Amino acid sequence: MMVTILLLAVLLGTAAAVILIIYLIDRVNRLEKITAANGDKSDDKKLETDADSSFLGLKGKALWDAMCGKPPEGFNSNDLVALKPRYEHVIKKHIESVFAEGLDHGQSGATSKKPKPTSVIGTLRGSVESWLPPQHISTIYNVAFESASATEDDLPRLRASLDESTEMLFSRTDLSLKQPYSSLLLPSAESDEETLLEEPEPEADDEELLL
Repeated sequence: MMVTILLLAVLLGTAAAVILIIYLIDRVNRLEKITAANGDKSDDKKLETDADSSFLGLKGKALWDAMCGKPPEGFNSNDLVALKPRYEHVIKKHIESVFAEGLDHGQSGATSKKPKPTSVIGTLRGSVESWLPPQHISTIYNVAFESASATEDDLPRLRASLDESTEMLFSRTDLSLKQPYSSLLLPSAESDEETLLEEPEPEADDEELLL
């Protein structure tokens, strides 16, 4: 009889411990979700606080559409034309950040990832969320990723892919591309030598010229 009572006590104690563990795990998961949600809200509020007001409240895909000639209802086309020089800074930084991400992943031996079409770009007046078409973002990322281990024979193909995507982005937003991005991000040995022979001229930041 005593043994039966002890066995029941052990079973009940074990069951109670299991229930307590399940409860604690569920509680931790709930707290993690709440913390993550609050963190996302904080990031959104920070982005709104630091937002560059010179883009008239436009951001993300809405900003891209406006720069491609499809502004939201009620926007003055003259105002959007005035944004073009500032948007050129944004699109340049977005392209460079995607390329840097792909190159970093390729050089570190990480697996290729699917890059996000959005990126928060810092400006002299704050920051703005930029969006670029996913197919072009993927091309830029993949070119950079492959370039980390590419041979000389691979580079012409990678340069052509990079130039095709970046030229398309500038063309769709009616911006002038002053030089191919391959000469900036995937320069050849010949272009490096030419750069060294040229005398450097001090240049002001694109945005500083607009202030």
